[in-house]
Amino acid sequence: MSVGEGTMDLRFLGIPVERHATLGSTNDEALRRAAEGAPEGLVVLADVQTTGRGRQGRAWDDVPGASLAFSVILRPALPLPRLPLLALAMACAVAEAAEAITQRAHAVKWPNDVLHEGRKVCGVLAESRSGGNGPPVLVIGAGVNVNHRETDFPEAFRERASSLRMASGRYVTPELVLAEILVRFERYVILGRDLGGDALWGAVVGRLPTPGTRVTVRQGEARVEGVVEGITETGALRFREQGHDEVVVLAAGELL
Repeated sequence: MSVGEGTMDLRFLGIPVERHATLGSTNDEALRRAAEGAPEGLVVLADVQTTGRGRQGRAWDDVPGASLAFSVILRPALPLPRLPLLALAMACAVAEAAEAITQRAHAVKWPNDVLHEGRKVCGVLAESRSGGNGPPVLVIGAGVNVNHRETDFPEAFRERASSLRMASGRYVTPELVLAEILVRFERYVILGRDLGGDALWGAVVGRLPTPGTRVTVRQGEARVEGVVEGITETGALRFREQGHDEVVVLAAGELL
């Protein structure tokens, strides 16, 4: 693979990965490029991301040389309510790649974080925009902790964060991680394109919490305990609060 600014030998959906030495946010850059007409499949990679963000407006801390930050432009033909399945697919692809590289189990935490032994290794952020007369533009960004040591994380997060290096006990090449993720994510994208949302849902649901799992859900400042009743066809969580009979559908929130 080539290094530095420019394109890489690695491709996604036939499009070369575009590499930048520094960007504010790979999602912002990918959305800008998509608005200019960039093709589906363009991956925007940054060696350093200065203003990265996660879900619910949280900042994402970048450690140069240890972090992997990239965003993918998609123009999926899936119905709009089913686009969140592609963000789940990205999380699944990261978990599968992490397991292949580290030989350690990784889990997907609804809606789209990746954990090793309960500690966060990756976060996924999906953002969509109108595609005008065509399909909507969907940008999916991922921030992966690759070569962090425990002391690289802010002290407040050290007990909740991990990395592929911490999981495997050795240095991991970030370009290898990206290649392993993209080859798996491409399979999910093609599956959804060729066979539709039901097939994509069937491929990702196995990594999500199973019915009967006891969880705590955070929505804003509120925390509610209850039981998972399933995952809907759009990737939302079917949840029953402790002490209640009614099952509610949560499209947003965070499992603790």
